[in-house]
Amino acid sequence: MPLVYRITREKFRHDALSTEGSRLFGARWNPKGIGVLYTTSTPELGLVETLAHAPGVRYEDLPKYWLSSIEIPDDIRFYDRQDLPAYWQDKTYGRTQFWLKDWLIKPDVLAIGIPSVIVPFSSNIILHPGHLLFVKVKLVAQDRIPIDRRLWRN
Repeated sequence: MPLVYRITREKFRHDALSTEGSRLFGARWNPKGIGVLYTTSTPELGLVETLAHAPGVRYEDLPKYWLSSIEIPDDIRFYDRQDLPAYWQDKTYGRTQFWLKDWLIKPDVLAIGIPSVIVPFSSNIILHPGHLLFVKVKLVAQDRIPIDRRLWRN
């Protein structure tokens, strides 16, 4: 079974498999009201994605982050960049949130692999909690992830 990764703030560490945040707020590939679990194909991509969305604070005030290693069934549909709509990298999510609408409503696979907007050579892996295989998703490890000062600019 493949491993995927998720980085969370320390206060959400024990909810690493929760889809509540994406359900409440929506994100690039899901609208509000439909929760999915955003993960990455590598820890490095997770770190880059996390830092890109980190609050604009001083390095000393960055929250503590945890890397969760998650084992999932091998039921992933991957998309290449050429498969995606022309607007997939838009800064607003109004259109991308509905591109996967059929899968969001009735998931035929557990996960979708989509190139990262930030690092399009690596994939974000989006898991659907409504799929029957989601019960086999397993948190296998958590480690505090250090943020090297060289990666942060005030």
